[in-house]
Amino acid sequence: MKTAWKTIGILLLCAGVMLAARDTTAGGGPVLLFEDSFDGTALDSAKWAPCPDWVRQDGLSVWDKRLVHLNGEGQLVLRAEWDEAAGRVRAGAVRTMGLFSAGYGYYEALIRFPSAPGIWGAFWMMCGDVSHEGNGARDGVEIDIIETIANERGASNSALHWDGYAGAHQSLTSGEYGFDIYDGRFHTFGLDRTSEGYRFYVDGVLAWQVMDGRCSPCPENGYMKLTLESAAWAGGGTDACKLVLPAEMQVDYVRVYSSRPE
Repeated sequence: MKTAWKTIGILLLCAGVMLAARDTTAGGGPVLLFEDSFDGTALDSAKWAPCPDWVRQDGLSVWDKRLVHLNGEGQLVLRAEWDEAAGRVRAGAVRTMGLFSAGYGYYEALIRFPSAPGIWGAFWMMCGDVSHEGNGARDGVEIDIIETIANERGASNSALHWDGYAGAHQSLTSGEYGFDIYDGRFHTFGLDRTSEGYRFYVDGVLAWQVMDGRCSPCPENGYMKLTLESAAWAGGGTDACKLVLPAEMQVDYVRVYSSRPE
């Protein structure tokens, strides 16, 4: 039933996109630039690639290609498992690097996040050259559209990082959101990226915005990432963390528009 309704939704969306394209020709609404509804049983290699196996967070976490799959019901699944032999968390992660990137526009994903101490999921972007220092955020920004750090107490946040990751590093954070996104349901998370700044949305509600020049709007294209990981500073590796593993993050769709649909 879910697949049938999803097919109907896609047809309606396509019709809407055609209208949007005609409207844009006349100076109107947004155009759909990217969409994946994760139908079928294999990741679309023209849109996504698993992140390379990469040891992270002081060795407590590693991205593992084997922990990425489609469930056949219309969702991408990223799985986190405790590797007792290695003493760390293995988790799935995907990205559009080299496959799709875009600049100003509206980015949205429908995600169901797990509540698991020490584990967090994220929907984020790497725009331009984030490692470049000395030109503010104009050359590159890491945009964390949503992170579920401290999910065990209901927290989540958005953040911006620029000027590299060393001594010149700068960042801004929304602080902890109070949205109830760990209720077992799917929720939408969006970023409206414009020449004015950054607006972050949760279930269509404006959750945070940076429009005052503290992080200069970055005009450079960026690619998207969907990830799970763990860290000791977040409670990873503790008995409470191990007890809830394995855990899964499910993504129903990702869409990118030329501007935010009203």
